[in-house]
Amino acid sequence: MKLVDSNRLLRGFGLARLGVAALLLTLGPMLPEELMPGANRSILALSLLAVVVTSGALAMFTPVAKPVRIAWLICLLDTALVTAVVAATGGPRSIFPFLYVLSVTAACLLLSRTGGLTIAAAGSAMYTGLVFGRTVFPMTAFFEAPKESTALEVITIFLNAGTFLIVAIVAGGLAERFRSTREELETKQADLKDLEAFTDLVFQSVGTGLIAVDRDHRVTALNRAAEQITGINAEAAVGRPWSVFGHEVSLTTIEAEIESAERRSAWREVTLRRAGDEVPVRMTFSALRAGDGRRIGVIAACEDLSAIRAMEARMRAADRLASLGRMAANIAHEIRNPLASLSGAVEVLAAGALAGETRERLAQIVLKEAERLNGLIRDFLEYARPVPISRAPVNVAEILDEVLLLLEHRAAPGTLKIVREFAPSLVWSVDRQQFRQAVWNLALNALQAMPDGGELRVSIARVSEQLLLRIADTGEGIPVSDLGHIFEPFFSTKPGGSGLGLALVHRVVQDHGGEIDVQSRPGVGTAFTLTLPAADA
Repeated sequence: MKLVDSNRLLRGFGLARLGVAALLLTLGPMLPEELMPGANRSILALSLLAVVVTSGALAMFTPVAKPVRIAWLICLLDTALVTAVVAATGGPRSIFPFLYVLSVTAACLLLSRTGGLTIAAAGSAMYTGLVFGRTVFPMTAFFEAPKESTALEVITIFLNAGTFLIVAIVAGGLAERFRSTREELETKQADLKDLEAFTDLVFQSVGTGLIAVDRDHRVTALNRAAEQITGINAEAAVGRPWSVFGHEVSLTTIEAEIESAERRSAWREVTLRRAGDEVPVRMTFSALRAGDGRRIGVIAACEDLSAIRAMEARMRAADRLASLGRMAANIAHEIRNPLASLSGAVEVLAAGALAGETRERLAQIVLKEAERLNGLIRDFLEYARPVPISRAPVNVAEILDEVLLLLEHRAAPGTLKIVREFAPSLVWSVDRQQFRQAVWNLALNALQAMPDGGELRVSIARVSEQLLLRIADTGEGIPVSDLGHIFEPFFSTKPGGSGLGLALVHRVVQDHGGEIDVQSRPGVGTAFTLTLPAADA
């Protein structure tokens, strides 16, 4: 047992002894003479005085350096004092042998099971000596005349001795169990404190910002990384509503998404104002659960996207420069052919002396190539100078149906099968003209990839806070080597193609804050998937 606990028990034992002494002093004068035959008041007074003095010393001078030794001395002293009290109040006929039981019980608590058995044996020996000493050794001659021990007194000796031993065994076992249980609890408490300290260390040291929110949407914890990311100190956030971080994210909606069977987490990208600057932050929300699986709140993992956005901007700038170089080369190539035709036709026309029919054919060539150049310039300007998008809620399913209806008239009868996998009405916020142009370009590419006919499957659906559009064909497919270049301006594998169709689609999707994915297998077909977020996402 720890030194602090031993001293605490020793002090408590001293106070308990004072209580027992006060009780005996109070009840002693009220007991009838028959219960205390021939009581020796002097011995009783000295015994009680010894108890008071030693108990006071324990209360005043604890803690001590060696409490176990003091406990042994006090327990042995109590056994001797109890024997004196029993002897002074009638010996075998005394009503105070129960004090031995208290002494044995105290020894079990202060010492151990072995100590309790030792004190029980000492008490039994003293009590036995007290009874038999009247005949064998007239020790009680100071209190009463020597008498012979009766059979009842002998039986009483054995009963009391057995009682002392039983009390020592039972009390010692209970005390040992109490001590072992207490040690286990202290060990578990120490482990729990270490675990809490480790958890706090991990919580505060992790580089990701963590914000814990209870079921009432009040902030309960905030680590240092979250303070740096959000610009809000823990003292100013803990205990306050979630709105301290802004109103861009609705926790009610987040909780509904987390509790759904499909998703166990939800994420939002928000813009927070920190030190006057707007900081893009990605928040990933997960359920915060107790040990029994009960949800007790939500925890948000925050990630500062400033560095990522800056890197993306640099990459886009570098990609834009690279694309500009490739575009310039492609424009030069595309313009060179019409210019060569124009130059040749004009030279022939300038030579004069041509027949009317030849002159007419050369003029047609000039007009055709000029129109071709004009178309190239028009497509390039449409791509290079995009009109700012103007989003509004429109029925995107109706736009799809219009585009597919036009395609059915362009294809040869009976060669194209169009599968519509969307509801008649689906409202989403997009730029109507740009969305229609992107859908038309994708569908037209799919039709051109199936010169001998095939199946065009179009589906659109709302998934959570995103719009998913998928256009798949069973055409020739795209070679793996070309997949990384299909969205580059003027890149085309089709004869006569400008290479701006898919580049325009890619730009429209980016302007809407979405993503585009393509999967293709040569000889099997191609599928384009457009993901457009909500206007307020």
